[in-house]
Amino acid sequence: MKLAVYISVALFWACVNGAAGAPIPSTCGRRPLVGEQFGSRIVGGKDALPGSWPWLVSVQEFMDYDSYLHLCGGSILNEKWVLTAAHCFKKRGDDVYSWRLVFGANQLSHLGTGVQIRGIAKKIEHEYYVADSESNDIALLLVNKPITYNSYIQPACLPTKTADINLMTDCYIAGFGVLKEGSTEPSDTLQEAHVMMIPNKVCNSRKWYNGAVGVYNLCAGYERGGIDSCQGDSGGPLMCKYPGSKIFSVVGVTSWGSGCGQALSPGVYTSTQYYLDWIHEKLKKL
Repeated sequence: MKLAVYISVALFWACVNGAAGAPIPSTCGRRPLVGEQFGSRIVGGKDALPGSWPWLVSVQEFMDYDSYLHLCGGSILNEKWVLTAAHCFKKRGDDVYSWRLVFGANQLSHLGTGVQIRGIAKKIEHEYYVADSESNDIALLLVNKPITYNSYIQPACLPTKTADINLMTDCYIAGFGVLKEGSTEPSDTLQEAHVMMIPNKVCNSRKWYNGAVGVYNLCAGYERGGIDSCQGDSGGPLMCKYPGSKIFSVVGVTSWGSGCGQALSPGVYTSTQYYLDWIHEKLKKL
């Protein structure tokens, strides 16, 4: 399998608050620049409008001559913490000082006035992350200076333990990943695409992933393929909401998949609901 580095019902949501890690439903998941109507390239997607997904982060690595390359995505948890995938740092060890985090961007070649850039002060990977199987593929990044919220930068909501993810039928993925399999050039403009949740039982069937999907994973995409996360989308959010709601929750972190947009090979995501205790525990310690 190839990594995805190739990447009204009752409403439940949670937002992680700085030191305490307490739920603050009223302050997360806001999209000040987006009204009721918004569009559905992530592979098979379309350009996202500025401010569509204000919790999305571009994780970038220094190249040369003051230039940076987008490598992974992430989601804002609060002013100090970003959620991403552990495999983004595979073979890079703990040297995160050549990396930076770009908040509020819609076009990487022309960062707008609402964009903020931070370094990484600390990286916390899950203690039991296993690269071979991509189990526990989740990580937290502490910024070197707190960000300031604005219309383009907002914290993400996370689902509560009691939320029924299967009832969240309106799901999207977004990122700066490549637009087609085999490409090495990230998308300059943020891409978004509508996806369908796929039950793990189906995703694990013999003709699909044949048991490789864990209880800590979610699958999303389409049986026929065509729309999917791809290289560079890893670590970014899978976002869903209940019918009639305006609040999206980041229910998944882009983890792995077989190719990009292939039939019977949807994107596989780390379930944030499964790791809520782990997230809150780590944030409370720092």
